[in-house]
Amino acid sequence: MASMKINDLCQSVSDTFDTNKKEIILINTGDVENGIVLNHEITENKNIKGQFKKTFKEGDILYSEIRPINKHFAFIDFDSDNYVASTKLMVIRPYTDKIIPKYLYYFLSSDYIIEYLQLLAETRSGTFPQITFSEIASIDIKLPSLKIQENIIEIIEHIDNKIELNNKINNNLMIFT
Repeated sequence: MASMKINDLCQSVSDTFDTNKKEIILINTGDVENGIVLNHEITENKNIKGQFKKTFKEGDILYSEIRPINKHFAFIDFDSDNYVASTKLMVIRPYTDKIIPKYLYYFLSSDYIIEYLQLLAETRSGTFPQITFSEIASIDIKLPSLKIQENIIEIIEHIDNKIELNNKINNNLMIFT
């Protein structure tokens, strides 16, 4: 199993959105949480705050620069043509076929990596704990074969689906108590 730097597998992308679009969906750091994009509300493209500039696409990872411990990140598994991200969200995009994007997402969203990035963020001077792509880029990742990456993704997704089902069941039980 090879070990590589994240920087050798992906990049931080800052493609600016088409300002001529009439309707867009704005995604700020609080609109992504623990893997889920929470906001899908269409808004008119008028008087948009300057922080909303970045486009992203299916297969990208949105990862907040602020307080990694808050888990403001998501894997984009939908058509995001009209979505615009805040500049405080990194758009991380694999550029090689050596890694499956979802495998990279699971690695970057692991507790170990989150705690490591939070520690780095807290050592920086400034008003709040923040990271940049350079901190992520320098991390080593063990890179199994694509088949093993697929197997790992399948196992994690299976577990995530069971957790989601259990949460739905628990939420329904709460209605009856």
